[in-house]
Amino acid sequence: MAEKSVSSYLPSDTYNSLPKDGDLTFLHTMLRVNDLDATMDFFKALGLQETRRKESEKGKFTLVFMASAPGAPEIELTYNWGGEDFAPPSRSMGHLAYATDHIYALCESLQAKGIVINRPPRDGKMAFVKSPDGISVELLQKGEPLEAKEPWASMENIGSW
Repeated sequence: MAEKSVSSYLPSDTYNSLPKDGDLTFLHTMLRVNDLDATMDFFKALGLQETRRKESEKGKFTLVFMASAPGAPEIELTYNWGGEDFAPPSRSMGHLAYATDHIYALCESLQAKGIVINRPPRDGKMAFVKSPDGISVELLQKGEPLEAKEPWASMENIGSW
């Protein structure tokens, strides 16, 4: 019997026990990471939680799955033991996107944790940040945009996103 997963989105064995129902089921997006702890801290600052983990002595890797809430689609952080230097993702990767109840409050919280806001939410509806591994993350305001306010309205972009 499969172990219960923290995420109700999928069983802990991921796809092995899914019923054959004719549907295509989204599983996760995998991101390679250089520093598992730093990357997990980044995604925890966004509000994600670890849903499950797999470690392989033979394969020398750790997989950590994270989601915004139980039952939400997951990201898979893949860390190869012994380190692996790789270039930041290409522009073809694009970005991950998350919607938030209050974009200004989230950006203030992220800044307080040392996370750079690459594209500030000047318009009250959209911002971008980057993970420690250079993965762009778009933050979107749920519902109507918030009224523009300082310091966000006049903040310049920092780097790329």
